[in-house]
Amino acid sequence: MIPTRMLDLGFAIGPLEGKKAFLPGGFHDFTTDRAVIERQARRYPRCNWGGTCEGVMFLDEDPRNGGNLEALFESLGMPGIPDTMVIRTGSGGRHVPFRFPGKVRGKLQGHQGIDLKTWRTGYTVMPGSVHPDTGELYRIERDLPIAPLPLQLLPLVEVPNYVPQPTRARPEVRNSGVVRKVAEAQGGGRNAITFWAFCRALERGSSDVVDEIRSAALSTGLEEREIETCLRSAERTTGRAA
Repeated sequence: MIPTRMLDLGFAIGPLEGKKAFLPGGFHDFTTDRAVIERQARRYPRCNWGGTCEGVMFLDEDPRNGGNLEALFESLGMPGIPDTMVIRTGSGGRHVPFRFPGKVRGKLQGHQGIDLKTWRTGYTVMPGSVHPDTGELYRIERDLPIAPLPLQLLPLVEVPNYVPQPTRARPEVRNSGVVRKVAEAQGGGRNAITFWAFCRALERGSSDVVDEIRSAALSTGLEEREIETCLRSAERTTGRAA
């Protein structure tokens, strides 16, 4: 079922097989052109739909891994989920969108089971889709306009600024310390620490350490796409390529 409500909100959408975007360009081929979307719906009549919208990020709650949005907002001194759209996922979690134009982390800082999804790096499964494991529908649970990101969430969401820091330690000592810090990272801080480590390695011209940082990040449970995003961001930040 084409998620017309999300199209009305300005989302570009595209067909999914389960949760996977299978067009040649992945989510970069998503579109707002309804004629194209209708042709895709006829060609792939049983597909799910993914969507992305510039300036919109999602909190992705996964209760199976400890995600709890009510607890999150209570910890920030808020009475509950703010007045914004809420989508119930096919696995029982929730997708909660907010408008935020800046860069975001991969996971919410300091809170297990809540990922962050943004148009810059990926897409979100749209309402009307069927979860490939449970067979349950993704559905709009609360149909409200998408609200701006609450200021209380900003420190947990925004990518931290990178400030180069000179050091006098021997290169081999510095590099082993950077890799060790990545390997010891936990929870929502893993993305920020991996980004920082890549920045330090590139700033020092230690491109041979990049693979060690990548392996250390993988060992913490970060996904390849998250690590690649950290590396690309570090390259842009430092102006140096790996």
